[in-house]
Formats: sequence, C-alpha cells, structure tokens
Amino acid sequence: VDNAQDVVIETSTLANEIDTVLASVTYTLGANIENLTLTGSANINAYGNAGNNVLIGNAGNNVMFGGAGLDTLIGGDGNDTYNIDQAGELALLVENANEGTDLLNITYAATAQTNVVDLNQASLQNIENILLSGAGAFTVLGNDLNNIIVGNASNNILNGGLGADTMTGGDGNDTYYVDNVGDTIVEQATAASGIDTVMASINYTLGANLENLTLLGSANLDGTGNALNNVLTGNSGNNVLDGGLGADTMIGGTGNDTYIVDNAQD
Repeated sequence: VDNAQDVVIETSTLANEIDTVLASVTYTLGANIENLTLTGSANINAYGNAGNNVLIGNAGNNVMFGGAGLDTLIGGDGNDTYNIDQAGELALLVENANEGTDLLNITYAATAQTNVVDLNQASLQNIENILLSGAGAFTVLGNDLNNIIVGNASNNILNGGLGADTMTGGDGNDTYYVDNVGDTIVEQATAASGIDTVMASINYTLGANLENLTLLGSANLDGTGNALNNVLTGNSGNNVLDGGLGADTMIGGTGNDTYIVDNAQD
C-alpha cells in the first residue's frame, strides 16, 4: 500500500490464514487482516483493528495503535509512541536499544494501586518515557535510563529508578521516589494537586508544591522543606531536618538528629 486511499479487502476468516499489509503511508488495518508493517523512513502511523495484530514500525517516528485486540507492537528505529490499551500488551512490546527516544502511552484504566507499569521488565527496558492517559491509581517503576514519567489525575506512585528522571504527578495525592541528585519533580499548584510525598534516599530539598518528605534507609541524610506546611520524617541515621518557612512537623527517627526551627508553629 502506497496511497492513503488504497483499500485492502480480505473476506476469509480462517484462523490459519495470516495476512500482512506493507504500507509506506499511514494505514489502518481493515477487517480480517492481522499484520501491518510500515516501510521506508517517513514519519507515519500504524492502526490495528479488533483482532490480535502485529504492528511493525519503520525507521521513522511512528505512532502505533493496536486497537481492541491483544496486540504486538514493534517500533524499530525512530522516536516511537506505543499506545497500550490493555496490560497484557506490555509483555508483547518490542523495542531494541539505541532505537530512538520512545514513549509508552498507557490508555487503559487501573483498578488498584497494584496496577504496575515496570520499565525493568524485559520488553520495556529500552523505553524512556511514560504517559498515564488512563484513569485510576498506577504504580510506575522506571529503568536505568533517564525517564520522563507523567501521571494522571489519580493517586500515583512514581519511581524513576536509577537514571536522572523527571516525574510529573498531576492531580491526586502522589508519591515520588528519589534516588539520584539529577531527579526532578514537577508538581502544579492547583487545588486538585493533593498532598504529595517525596521518599528520598539522598539529601533532598522539597521543590514547589510538594508537601511531605520522608528520608529512607540508614545513611546520615538532610531533609529540607519549602514555604508550605511540611511534614519531614527522618530515617535511622543522623538527620538534619529544616522545615523552611511554613508551620512544619519534623519527625526524627532513631538517629542523633538536628532540627532547625524558624516558626513558632513548628
């Protein structure tokens, strides 16, 4: 297929007949056609149907929509976007190393916090970025790359992993895990943005619009608040806790801790 107006008609519904379209243009699979391969290097998109499709990208930047079935998405080179509408498709995705900067768009809804998207699983280790478009509370685990993770309006748990990650929670009471000095958290100042918590295994200062900080592990770490009324919780090491300008609550833990008080309401 090399023209967007080309029409492919397949009438057979036999399960042992697997049909493939090779397309050099953006294409949507018609009924009874299983597989679609994009050719060339143009930035074109692939759309599946209600069946269990295999969609294969080309060397360009592809957007891939599998449709209602349990689909296998293979991006190839380029900065590809994978739209995932059911959790079972995560294990079927194929993205090799050094094939661009790729985005995983999660469109299905989570039913509980146990809905985990883990970029450490074998099929996702070369994915850089995640966008939660579906509703519900997700837990997102990044990999060793520098991930960009964008949450939805629910209460998400975002853990970027070992890289220097950027995490944006959105609305809801979000929890962020920070283990790299290059990690960045973006939290908006809206009424719906909720009460957000940073779990840090390094020295950490709360950025704008973040309320609470908990220090993890047993290292001697420092925790610093911002202008809000923060809750700072230490670990088992010797912590220095400084709430900042707000009326803060500081909980030291079992170490020899130092509290910096600058507000009569601390």
